[in-house]
Amino acid sequence: MWPIVGILLIGLLVWIIEITKLLKNKSYREIIIYSFLLISGLSFAILLALNIRIPTPLDFLNRIYNPIISSIERFLS
Repeated sequence: MWPIVGILLIGLLVWIIEITKLLKNKSYREIIIYSFLLISGLSFAILLALNIRIPTPLDFLNRIYNPIISSIERFLS
C-alpha cells in the first residue's frame, strides 16, 4: 500500500511542477500529452509495485515464432 501512495505522491509532485510551466506558456496540447504519458507511466509503476506481470512484446513474438522454429528444427534434424 505504501509504495503505491509514494508513487502517486511523487507523480503528483512532478505533474504540478511541470503543469505550472506549461500553463504559463499556454501549451494546452502539451498538457494533454504530458498528462497521458505521466498517467501511463504511473500505471505501469503501480502494476510493478503490485507484482503484476506485464507482458512484453517479446512474449508476443515468442508465441508467433516458436511453432515456426520448432517445425524448422524438426525438418533439419
